[in-house]
Amino acid sequence: MKKTKAAVIGSGNIGTDLMIKILRLSETLEMAALVGIDPASDGLARARRLKVPTTHEGVAGLIAMDGFEDIDIV
Repeated sequence: MKKTKAAVIGSGNIGTDLMIKILRLSETLEMAALVGIDPASDGLARARRLKVPTTHEGVAGLIAMDGFEDIDIV
């Protein structure tokens, strides 16, 4: 089964928790990107350690990312 690629906007506690749940628990979603606005965000750092693509440039950064056209849900 092909997984649905998802990007999460928000690298704070809620967005980071959602990212972790997608990575660990989801059988239908694939984590495609975590988006934030603070380059020093703990959430973005954690995502990078987990090999999740990140941007600290908000929605504009997400749209500019390689592979954005493959993301199914934000």
